[in-house]
Amino acid sequence: MTEVLEIQTIGRTRLLTLNRPERRNALNRALNDALAEAVIEADHDPEVYVIAITGSGTTFCSGADLQDAKDLADAGKPFYGPLHNTRRSLFEVMIDSRKPTVAIVNGPAVAGGFELALSCDLRVVAESAFFAVPEAKRGRGAHYASVALPTLVPFGIAMEWLYTGRRIPHEEARLYGLVNRTVPDNDPVDSAMEFIGEITSSAPLSLQRLKLTARHSQGMPPREAIRLDIGPDVYLSEDQKEGARAFLEKREPRWQGR
Repeated sequence: MTEVLEIQTIGRTRLLTLNRPERRNALNRALNDALAEAVIEADHDPEVYVIAITGSGTTFCSGADLQDAKDLADAGKPFYGPLHNTRRSLFEVMIDSRKPTVAIVNGPAVAGGFELALSCDLRVVAESAFFAVPEAKRGRGAHYASVALPTLVPFGIAMEWLYTGRRIPHEEARLYGLVNRTVPDNDPVDSAMEFIGEITSSAPLSLQRLKLTARHSQGMPPREAIRLDIGPDVYLSEDQKEGARAFLEKREPRWQGR
């Protein structure tokens, strides 16, 4: 049986590849759980500095597998939404991760697939890829997108995308700041790894503190936010000392993660 999620470690990056190309990498229960577990595992691995997610084939992710909802309906069972669950959602796992997360959007990212890309800190997007959140056309909600999109793009643009469910070309998404890098269609992962290498060359504890501070300070008054002390204490770390030494000695630092 083919694994629904491929897990690779490339240097300091944990690459997670959604592997249901026959279903356009739709998130069924097995893939959803495997991805959440892999993110948590990578988050606790000191050798991993960055977590990257991509899709196999020509699609990033088409969202929730609606076959699951149909099977429940056929069995006469209700399909409960994300607010009526006994565990954290995949998107909560993503935004709770302490390490930088990068979506390598190799193709269409639709519905929950768009939300998965939004839950990452950064998005590297193939030239022909597009986004869409068509839940309003399917009688469903887009809870995470409804929360995240208005914080990432102008409110009116976010609501237009949510209300209409229309396709959002890569160029439009880039115009509003959702795309950090554009990569060729023929090798999106290899091209993205070059960009990710710029991140993994940074001190791992600093990356974690920067992310946690940025995430947790959102919505806070600036005067309170600048007093937020969260994440590793980098100022007393061995890496802080090494960073200073490497700078003065004009060499690359050797990070220890402590």
